[in-house]
Amino acid sequence: MANYHPSDELLMEFSAGHKHDPLGILVACHLETCTHCRERIRTFEQLGGELLQETEPQAVSSHLLQDILSRLSEKAPVATVDHGDKRIPKPLRRFVPSFYDGLPWKGFSKNIQEFTLPFSNKQYTAKFYKIAAGKELPQHTHRGNEFTLVMSGKFSDEAGDYQKGDFILADTSTHHQPRAGMEQDCICFAVLDAPLKFTGFFGRMLNPFMR
Repeated sequence: MANYHPSDELLMEFSAGHKHDPLGILVACHLETCTHCRERIRTFEQLGGELLQETEPQAVSSHLLQDILSRLSEKAPVATVDHGDKRIPKPLRRFVPSFYDGLPWKGFSKNIQEFTLPFSNKQYTAKFYKIAAGKELPQHTHRGNEFTLVMSGKFSDEAGDYQKGDFILADTSTHHQPRAGMEQDCICFAVLDAPLKFTGFFGRMLNPFMR
């Protein structure tokens, strides 16, 4: 069971249907395995329904009923077959061509590699990060927010230890050096609204390449 979760604010936005972006996909992946957050979502949905019942009725078009009835007569869309790898969270399967070991990882070394996900947009960059077992990222802080979900393995930093399913937020106040566990490589799904900012001597030379 996960020890770290999205904030209630983020879960409320997701339950209200306001998160169809990379951050929403990240939350959906966390929800697949987190019963705690699924219960929170159900609570927020119930509260939303109660608030809707208390809302004053609004006038609607006289054609609304006919429009709804005409849609009911339309053919239902053909269900798509899920051909993705079952080891990948369902919200990601249509975007990820193969399991983690078959992805075209890129990086400055074999110890730290990344795979940019194809649904990144102008607001968010979505990536997989892979840290080799026992290795660590350079010391860094953040120019904005980085939301991270541990997909495989585990890592630790100055603030704690994180395992598969944990959802972590790092921001401009965070200064850390994540290290993967010794047992296996750590793979994380991260969504960023601004690049990392490396702070160590060698890390600062990488900053011009970060985006």
